[in-house]
Amino acid sequence: MRSTSRLFQLGFFLLCTTLPLTAVAQDYSEKHLSVALQKTEETKTRPANQSANGLGQPAFIGTFLSHFVPPLRLQNTDRLTSLVRQKNLYLSLHDAILLAVENNLDVEQQRYQIAMADTDVLRAKGGGINRGLPLTVLQSPVGIGGPGSPLLNSAASTGAVSPTASTVANVFDVNQLTEAQTNLSIQGTTPFSAGPPLPGYDLTLLGQLAWVHLESIATPPVKPVVTNNAFGNLTLTQGYSTGTQFLIGSTNASDILNFFASSPDPFRRPNVVGSITQPLFRGRGTGVNRRFIRIAENNLKVSRLVFRQQLTDLIFGVSRLYYDLVSLNEDVKVKQETLAAAQHLYEDDKSQVEVGTLAPLELTRVQALVSASELDLTRAQGLVLQQEAVIKSVISRTGTAAPALFGVRIIPTETIVVPATETYPPMQDLIAQGLANRADLAQAAIQVKNAELSVKGSRNLLLPEIDLIGTAMTRGNIGGSTLISVAPIPIPPSTPAGKQTHLYEAGLQFSLPFRNRIAQADAARDEIQLRQMQARLQQLENQARDEIENAATALQSARSAYVAAGRSRQFQEQLLDAERQKLSVGASVNFFIVQDEGFLAQARSTEVVARSTYIKARVSLERAIGVLLESHDIQLADAISNDLPGASPGNTQPPRPE
Repeated sequence: MRSTSRLFQLGFFLLCTTLPLTAVAQDYSEKHLSVALQKTEETKTRPANQSANGLGQPAFIGTFLSHFVPPLRLQNTDRLTSLVRQKNLYLSLHDAILLAVENNLDVEQQRYQIAMADTDVLRAKGGGINRGLPLTVLQSPVGIGGPGSPLLNSAASTGAVSPTASTVANVFDVNQLTEAQTNLSIQGTTPFSAGPPLPGYDLTLLGQLAWVHLESIATPPVKPVVTNNAFGNLTLTQGYSTGTQFLIGSTNASDILNFFASSPDPFRRPNVVGSITQPLFRGRGTGVNRRFIRIAENNLKVSRLVFRQQLTDLIFGVSRLYYDLVSLNEDVKVKQETLAAAQHLYEDDKSQVEVGTLAPLELTRVQALVSASELDLTRAQGLVLQQEAVIKSVISRTGTAAPALFGVRIIPTETIVVPATETYPPMQDLIAQGLANRADLAQAAIQVKNAELSVKGSRNLLLPEIDLIGTAMTRGNIGGSTLISVAPIPIPPSTPAGKQTHLYEAGLQFSLPFRNRIAQADAARDEIQLRQMQARLQQLENQARDEIENAATALQSARSAYVAAGRSRQFQEQLLDAERQKLSVGASVNFFIVQDEGFLAQARSTEVVARSTYIKARVSLERAIGVLLESHDIQLADAISNDLPGASPGNTQPPRPE
């Protein structure tokens, strides 16, 4: 019973000593966990009395609990329902972008990526190796107005061929410029060497507490011997970024240190042991031991830059889809006007056939024009419905299955306006702006910095492993040593057996391989990977320059094409009016009227496409120089926390009837 009492006294003392230290360490780690993730949904979904560890428990208990992660929310924001009136979603471009930022699941995944990066920081500060992050950016759907769309390739299907068709040839160049690499990682698939092992930075309590009951087997009349023993071993360990590892503990076990052997301790007094180890070469210093912390903190910056790149691609995609919807609706109006003109021509010709002033064959020719115009209109209206479905999938968390979007038509409230005059900054200024603002280049540069930190760890692994060690004990017995003297090394002096002494130890422990091929290979391989990443970074910068130059050129070409398309449409209108006047005096035939109607329809659709090409080329240039977020007044912090302003600067009211 006496030994049991000592056991619990020892355990209680060490627990009282370690609990405050552990609470401080846990409190520090709790404060560090992702602020961004807590901002998104924690305050909305977590009970008021629930702490950051998820169960409202004290800090020490929270050590053994997972941090709170909000559940995935599949409900759309209130902004979506507020824009729906009478089964119509009146949508400005700004509102479409805000809805996409709030509800798009590609963006939501990137929000969790930031929180995931923060967990790597927490892990590294505990002495762990980073688990890494995927750097994939998901692209928005191309939509009906993308490359190969009927709007671009079939401005009119009347069978007529107009010389104005060449004005939209550069649209494919614009669409090619929008293609961005999906995976932003420049490291490749081979990981860097882990380098020398790290000390554990989390204060840890190790121990054994036990009670032993022993009954010896004896033959009568010898009585069996019954003994009850209790022992306790409790140890605190702590590592530091200098490479130092510290240990302190206490034991009341029956055996005590006897150099390389042990002997019973008749006094059963607790033995307090302190030990310290300090690397002198391999594993020494904060530069090598804090490398994973620096890499994790850099990766947290990378995750925010990747989020910005995801926003950039999303805004670009939504803008492209929105302007394509505007253009498709304009094309529907063109097809309606073309059909109305064809029907009007049919009615006029029908009257002439009835009075005998026009051959019935001419009426058949006009009927073919009406049928072709009806087919064009039906197809154009179908393209609008398809484009609306694509936009719904981008601005809603559940796509077209969202109750607020069921049976709802999208009414764009903005039109595409091409300014009369426009000035462009010098090309060198655009390139400098793009290299400074682009998130993909910034995150790639940080990846190179992380590679340099990894290479330092690989180089450190080449150094010899020589550690300075020291130990101190409050009791020990160095009598009865089993050491064998090897001249000129004397045996430590002995003391009478059983005499209690204090024990101090200091020395070196080392590991010196005669060939260090594994470490040499890892260091050389990591250096090679670093050179590859540096080359890839330079390639990305070169590609960015080319993209900016091509986007600026495409914008100027698109503007020229729009001007040419407008002039062509005006000429076709003049030709049609002239042909009608000639027909009225008998100087022309109905065939030329039908032909000019087809030419005019194609010229109008071509002008619509040219206008759409211009606005998308301008958005492509803004994307290339990395200013799309600023152009649409989107703050990165607001997008990360999903707390966007409620008011929309765009027009969300139904358009006035003309």
